[in-house]
Amino acid sequence: MNLKNYVISENKSVVRDDPVVLALLRKELNKAQYKLYAAQRAYVASNFLRLVDKAAHLARALGDEELAAALQANANDEIGMGADGKIHYELNHRQWKTTYLRAIDIDADIDGFPLLPGTRAHVDAFLEIEAGGTVFSMAGAVLSLENIIPLEYRAAVSSRDHLFPEIFCVDAGDSPAARANKQSARRYLDDHIVHDANSHFPMLLHALVKYEDDPAAVAEIRQGIDLVNSYRKRFYQGLAVALRFDEAEMDYFTYGECCEVEGAL
Repeated sequence: MNLKNYVISENKSVVRDDPVVLALLRKELNKAQYKLYAAQRAYVASNFLRLVDKAAHLARALGDEELAAALQANANDEIGMGADGKIHYELNHRQWKTTYLRAIDIDADIDGFPLLPGTRAHVDAFLEIEAGGTVFSMAGAVLSLENIIPLEYRAAVSSRDHLFPEIFCVDAGDSPAARANKQSARRYLDDHIVHDANSHFPMLLHALVKYEDDPAAVAEIRQGIDLVNSYRKRFYQGLAVALRFDEAEMDYFTYGECCEVEGAL
């Protein structure tokens, strides 16, 4: 089994004709709709760091230092650990996400944040794989995420900058402080588009391809990939209902228009 081909093909099946992703790309959402999307999307894998940490621990127990290193590099990036081995607050991805959401008046830390059914199902599925998954099923899920996130976020950036240019788009006349604020607000989405595609995905893929001739390992890796794609579809289906989309009226983009992200494939 060719893992790279499989994960890319499966991720295409999620984003290729999805009405929410395409509406984001085409700038068809209004501000209220975008905020609903952004708030729900922020929660779909709220245990991502714990999942990656646990997978790295299991990879070490397995004796696969390459796989453990790929996963640990991902975890370190999430918490903002620099090349000096120290954690830097300004590099912490949770802080980036909070800054992004607060820029559009969403409080990401509110207790009892209301989740749509598809979002809740996605969250619960990831909690379950964290609790009972194998190192390979967890690694497969992370691999899928690192490939699909750049595709999703490229579409989100299209609508983000269209709807909120005064918050996210740097202008030649901006003061240094305004420029810094906009760059800070942009960083959560922008960094994931580039870094996941060009670093985390290829690094983890390289660590997993040696198992392509191991049927048991491949089955578990595929289980993780399939879990991501199944629950991503449920997430977007729930959003489509909440956003009152009528698929019959959508003028679909082609796959190429939606998903060509430099370095992602």
